[in-house]
Amino acid sequence: MPDLHTLPAGSRPEKAIRNNGPADLAIERFKLRELAEGWPMYRDSCEWENLASIFAPNAYIYTSWTGKTPYQDFIAASKAGMDEGKFIMHRCLGVSTDISPEGDRAVTKMKAHVTQRFVLDGCEVDVDVDCRFCYFWEKGTDSVKDIAKGEWRARLVRHWYEKDKLIPVNPNKVPKLEEVELEKHPYGYRCVELSTERFRRSQSLTPTLGTCRTVGRPPTVVDYLTTYRDIVVTLKIPSMAEHTIGCTCSARRG
Repeated sequence: MPDLHTLPAGSRPEKAIRNNGPADLAIERFKLRELAEGWPMYRDSCEWENLASIFAPNAYIYTSWTGKTPYQDFIAASKAGMDEGKFIMHRCLGVSTDISPEGDRAVTKMKAHVTQRFVLDGCEVDVDVDCRFCYFWEKGTDSVKDIAKGEWRARLVRHWYEKDKLIPVNPNKVPKLEEVELEKHPYGYRCVELSTERFRRSQSLTPTLGTCRTVGRPPTVVDYLTTYRDIVVTLKIPSMAEHTIGCTCSARRG
């Protein structure tokens, strides 16, 4: 039986700091968590400038559907996919960072779900994938000139897909997936690969749910502030409500 529990020799950075450590490095790890979790939020809400700000100028992204590609090409492909009707969302789970004692290089591992909406055989479904994001970071220093001094940027981001499943939106309508077709694809993302193949063949997927799909544009600060204002007013917090309404009106004028 294969050993599934022992990491290969040399695969764990022995000198890296993780879990507690000096306060200054804990703060750096917090910054890296914010950047790592920014990816799914920025991508899903079409905040492309914010997404680009995570990466070094020569950074690469490696996913199952793009291979190794410059981050600029990944962003362009994400936009094109949305234009075609692809509806992909992310959910962040746990994050852990190994940082060098010098505080200039780090690796962040993030557990996540990637979920994509499809219409198969007239049935609306979500394909949900358990995956890991791995970010390789470098900090701008006197010797690292292509990154602003003191700021972190990703040099490479890679995804690993571990397992997936298909969930019908309406349990009364379930598409049929042929086992022979499923077995042609890697186990970790066979449902999403088969569904994507069907999408490419039919090009019948139409935009369905989500803010971008229902209002025909990415959400703006006005959308967020208006929602927040409604929550605050509902909770009857007068001072906060006035402040939020003022911000909303300013955003509308801008």
